[in-house]
Amino acid sequence: MRCKIGRGKTLLVDGPARIKILSGMAEVLGAEIKPEMTVIIRRGKRLPFEAHPEFEAELFMGEKASYVETEIDAIPYSWRETAKNILSEKRSVTALILGGVDSGKTGFCIYLANSALKANREVAIIDCDLGQSDIGPPGTISLCFVQKPFTDLFTLFPDNSVFIGVTSPSRVVDEVLDAAGRLKAEALRKDGDLLVINTDGWIDGDDAIKYKVRLVETVNPDYIVAIQKSDELDPIVSSLGERNIVTVDSPENIKKRDRETRKLLREFAYKKHLKGSKIRCFPLSWVDVEGSLNLNGEKRTRLEEKLQNTLGAEILYYEETPQCLVLVLSNNVKLDEKAINSVEMEIGKKLFVLREGDEKGLLISLESSQGKMLGVGTIHSVDFRNMVIKICTPVEDTVSKIKVGQIKLDQEGNEKGMLFEILDRY
Repeated sequence: MRCKIGRGKTLLVDGPARIKILSGMAEVLGAEIKPEMTVIIRRGKRLPFEAHPEFEAELFMGEKASYVETEIDAIPYSWRETAKNILSEKRSVTALILGGVDSGKTGFCIYLANSALKANREVAIIDCDLGQSDIGPPGTISLCFVQKPFTDLFTLFPDNSVFIGVTSPSRVVDEVLDAAGRLKAEALRKDGDLLVINTDGWIDGDDAIKYKVRLVETVNPDYIVAIQKSDELDPIVSSLGERNIVTVDSPENIKKRDRETRKLLREFAYKKHLKGSKIRCFPLSWVDVEGSLNLNGEKRTRLEEKLQNTLGAEILYYEETPQCLVLVLSNNVKLDEKAINSVEMEIGKKLFVLREGDEKGLLISLESSQGKMLGVGTIHSVDFRNMVIKICTPVEDTVSKIKVGQIKLDQEGNEKGMLFEILDRY
């Protein structure tokens, strides 16, 4: 179908859809869309097409896609003024974006980056949102040096990523802060004009406040842009001390996403970065394995032998951490609850049990000998007797380290749960 959008109007499109500009010009979050240019809107996403001054477009609408013409400004006045002020700086600037879930953080990041690119500035973006990461796979913190205007962070690919392996920062605050600090240092070495840092929507509660304060202290931004509807960011803002904080409005036309839609968007991202995967085989003596499972292939310990005798079951794999013990047993083994309780009392630690095959589908990262993340994959299988791991991944480079995360996927890249949820079942 075709539509004409006149001066002062905006076309809001909810995906999945494809829009081709036939005449005139539209602007999407600061990116100019000219005749013959096409924009794809993913399912679960909404994009505003502002008339400049008018345009005609052809719309290709997928299932459950929709569109509406509105006179509401796609870009709030406070966004335009804040972007103008940030870009008026004659020095390299770091801007960190704060906001709750569905507040417009990503939209502002895109608008600010496009505005800088339009002014011939060099731009980099760090995506610190583990759960709704667009640049890298979910479970990573990613850095991208942006080369041209864009309408969706999802169209970008990371220049570097740090694998965390979970979709929420609450249990991995130190790892996230370390990753953010490392990627900022890398971005600054490139001498760019603008570094934009997007953050997650975790803002409620004391732990969230402490996390955001520590994140600000770690990356030390020149500007903090706080996007809020009313006063939901006040507890965080008031805890930041003497910082250059600018509060801006959340757009009226923001799209609200439910839990299922957010999961769907994560799955799009997994599939993006797992595309073209093939199975690779690694003897565990050839690579370091760390993370949720440290498959180090060490010889059996006396404690492991004692556990095997106490539980009356062959232990395929044994791993001890300061907090717990992790065992891998065959699927046909039945454990005696009293024996488990006895073991936990004796060792003073929680005992977690995985069944052989539970490791299948766990998201992992593959790293070079220099520690650079080469890409992601999933565990196809682990031969615990011969200590060999098979990985399904598009990475073809030489691998020195594999880091195992908590995110479990099926063969199609759909999210099936988290490793600690599997452990809690036994």
